[in-house]
Amino acid sequence: MNEVPVRRSVPSEESTRHFDPILLPELHELYTARAARLRELATGHELEAYLRLAADVAQAQAQAQAQAQAQAQAQAQAQATVSPESRSNAVAVDPVEIARQGTWVTHLDTMLDQLIPGASPAITPHLDALRAMSTQARLDAGLALAQHQFHSVSQALAPFLWAAFSLDVALAARTVPLPVASSEESPSCPVCGSAPVASLIYKGTRQGLRYLHCSLCESQWHMVRAKCTNCADAGNLDYLSFDSTEAVVRAESCGHCHSYLKVISQEREPNAESVADDLATLVLDDAASAEGYGRTGLNPFALPDQAL
Repeated sequence: MNEVPVRRSVPSEESTRHFDPILLPELHELYTARAARLRELATGHELEAYLRLAADVAQAQAQAQAQAQAQAQAQAQAQATVSPESRSNAVAVDPVEIARQGTWVTHLDTMLDQLIPGASPAITPHLDALRAMSTQARLDAGLALAQHQFHSVSQALAPFLWAAFSLDVALAARTVPLPVASSEESPSCPVCGSAPVASLIYKGTRQGLRYLHCSLCESQWHMVRAKCTNCADAGNLDYLSFDSTEAVVRAESCGHCHSYLKVISQEREPNAESVADDLATLVLDDAASAEGYGRTGLNPFALPDQAL
């Protein structure tokens, strides 16, 4: 796509009303909706094969989540809690500790059982490599991902490892008390400390509210609109999009800190989903980067090759 991004003025702030500061979407429903949206977006897309693979991984996460649900609470309480005394100043779950303890590798095996039978010849060698990895090699890779040392993990294997690890962190996040609400909105996830994928403008009962979606634990946290999600500046925002100023996906760029994060609108497309719609618009990332902005978030299926 060669179109030059178009810009629009900063949107008006949502009206003041009660909202939940943190949302924890139900995981099976989330993964299933993500898989469906990825397949919808894949049709005719230049990245069709990869979007369909991502859909298969999301569906495998849903199946692994269903199998793990009975054990999730005991595992999460054992490995992921932060002491109540420190919860107001700390995240609720510790991804590094979860990576070290390694219960997430069980999810990887469950997912491989689902993925291998239908895998294409291009993907089968990578799945076989994952199956053949020793437990220690898996743990080392999971720890590297938890510490954002992405260059230490094969880019061909990282999305599968991340998906299994992410599922374990997400399960933990749903069995521990949430952090105490803060008056300051955070650019990183208040539940696990990870970077967002994108921000989502809600439809329905949360019409117009913006929530950032965590790339690791699948939590969402509220942030008011019309300010930078990274530095909170509201005076120098720009919105980049392709084709139309009313695009479902736009890159919210900040002239103050020179960062950007995508904004995905369910008001404009009810089926829009943070991970799926972000992945399907990587060309917009190229455009934002070309204009000098650096991305502050990450997509589980397009992990960077260096630390954030």
